[in-house]
Amino acid sequence: MPEASDRRQFARYLIQLPLLHKAGRPAPLKVGVGWTKNLSVGGACVELAERLQAETPLRTRLQTDQGAIDVEAHVVWAGDPAPTGGGILHGVTFAEIAPEQLQALQALLLSKGEMRQAGVRLPLELSVTCQPKGQAGPPLQGQTGNLSRGGLLLRLPQALAPETVVELTLHTPYGPLTAEGAVVWVQPPDQGTPGEPIRHGVRFTALGWSTTLSLGLVLAEPL
Repeated sequence: MPEASDRRQFARYLIQLPLLHKAGRPAPLKVGVGWTKNLSVGGACVELAERLQAETPLRTRLQTDQGAIDVEAHVVWAGDPAPTGGGILHGVTFAEIAPEQLQALQALLLSKGEMRQAGVRLPLELSVTCQPKGQAGPPLQGQTGNLSRGGLLLRLPQALAPETVVELTLHTPYGPLTAEGAVVWVQPPDQGTPGEPIRHGVRFTALGWSTTLSLGLVLAEPL
């Protein structure tokens, strides 16, 4: 498969980033959204909503925690839809990238590449409605500090215990997004300021493909 030869030339890293793409022919189409599965300086394996033909040229924007990286790319191959629901995997090779954009990509791989799987957290503040699952009472009103495909930093007016399962509604410019997650960690009492929101790390436990795409659109800068 074409991706194999690319891997021999460039090391691949399991880095998940939201991306926007627009085909370059036969005419510019609507902007599509997806996520990287792995990434190198020479190309990527990406998960997209629709199948693209091999050799399709793409204008691609990768969203990182340090800003957007714009890359001209070509589709090399397209796989089958995920059997459990999800996007269609594509292999893309990078054709053109400006020197400063290449430097930013190399810095990203250097800083994130040694992690087992890097769901890069992107800074973004959104209002959130949070309801501990199975608990009565009014929902908590909070705010995100950052977001990734795997989870978020959540600021709440009161502390929730680790492993608490929560139902979340993210209030975005494109409408509400719902997800389920579990609290992984909570800010220690001695590290907080009285009256200030309490930070929680939340891992998504149920995030449908349509919500995943919408999240990518929210996180990415317009192409």
